[in-house]
Amino acid sequence: MDKKIWIKKLILFFFGMAIIQFGVALSLVTNIGTDSFTVFTQGLSKVLGSTPGIANMVILFVLTCIILLADRKRIKLGTFICLIGVGPVIDFAMWIFSSLPIDSCNIFIKALLIVLVNFIIAIGFSILSATDLGVAPNDIVPFIIQNKTKFQYSWIRMALDATYLVVGYLLGGKVWIGTIICMLTIGPFIQLLLPYGEKFVDIILEKKELINTEA
Repeated sequence: MDKKIWIKKLILFFFGMAIIQFGVALSLVTNIGTDSFTVFTQGLSKVLGSTPGIANMVILFVLTCIILLADRKRIKLGTFICLIGVGPVIDFAMWIFSSLPIDSCNIFIKALLIVLVNFIIAIGFSILSATDLGVAPNDIVPFIIQNKTKFQYSWIRMALDATYLVVGYLLGGKVWIGTIICMLTIGPFIQLLLPYGEKFVDIILEKKELINTEA
């Protein structure tokens, strides 16, 4: 692969990852519940007495170790980028959003923010996945389970999400209307935006290829 194309992919990957984590941070500061994995992250942060970013890094590190033992070929560069970069981005974004009067908004405004957050997360995920540099460890785990058990992916993903939700709630994570909104909107938003993310990444890479050809 051309070096400039590789660098462009890395930039797009970081861009997509940052969009996702800014969305996660915004959902956390609404304090009306988030997606199941973030509920788990939030709960663990309370147990550890740490920031959600640090708790996220702990979870991803443990999952990465499990993946290395179970099916290491699924790990790509992007997996390690997520392991190291996701936590600090969440904490930085929460520091920014914490200065805004979001918590004082009424429940209707917060619910609309969660819908917007999920759309933002879907945009970031569509860009990140289109770079083909790998995904976060928590997104790899269901594929490994599917390969080992031959169960349908949808059932495995629902079981994992339910586990994250229950454990996160028991640890002190917030489960409320935002969690229901996440369950209903994230999947459809990602399905809607994945083709556009691929087109966006293809356009950026094709432009770079044209420049290299003309040079």
